[in-house]
Amino acid sequence: MIELRNKNIVVTGAESGIGRAVALQCASLGAKVCAAGYDAAGLKETVSQANLSSGGQIIDFQVDIRQPSAIEAMFDFTCTRFGELTSVVANAGVISLAPFEELTLAEWDRIIAVNLTGTFQTLWHAARILIKQGRGGSLIATGSSTAVRVIPNAAAYVASKGGVHAMMEALALELGKYRIRVNTLVPGQTATPPLRAIPGYLEKAASVLPLQEVTEPEELGWLVAFALSDLTPHMTGSHLKIDSGRTIS
Repeated sequence: MIELRNKNIVVTGAESGIGRAVALQCASLGAKVCAAGYDAAGLKETVSQANLSSGGQIIDFQVDIRQPSAIEAMFDFTCTRFGELTSVVANAGVISLAPFEELTLAEWDRIIAVNLTGTFQTLWHAARILIKQGRGGSLIATGSSTAVRVIPNAAAYVASKGGVHAMMEALALELGKYRIRVNTLVPGQTATPPLRAIPGYLEKAASVLPLQEVTEPEELGWLVAFALSDLTPHMTGSHLKIDSGRTIS
């Protein structure tokens, strides 16, 4: 059984979708969770949905991961409330679709600033805290199946997530000496609110997958909880992939 009672976890992008599912799953398994994100109303909704019957706690913190000072404040807030940090799920991200010849530098910079630089800044602050504490820990970042099997009209997004994949492998190699485990969540087509809102999109996406179904965020939440638990003490440098077979189709 997955047990997270001894874990203090920050989850970014927790206002909806995968991040919300991760935060709620971890809290339901007894973890103390800081649900962080840009949308304050969405964070409040996440907190209101939490099942804390196993002794977990959940708090929310509004953060813009493009701002280093905001990230530092997020971790200060978490450590003050929970005493220490054990784990971070750097899930916040944005997507934009446009033909390459129409992609502007401003839009490229926006995607990279959130998905790659924001993830770097989140993990950099977290790693420094974990190293100082001296008790190891776990870092997970959300990549994408599009970094493994690319899609058209998403050059900035694909590049940003490819960068996340490469960075996480480098961190797994470098931070292992501190007993810090580093893994990458690799979602495929997932039934998040923005995709549910597009008429027919999920049905069309499912039709080309080997399993003929898209992934639900809750399934990814379970996988992340497992990877953060003490059941996986030697899992590092791994791709945590649930994608209904997208990357092999």
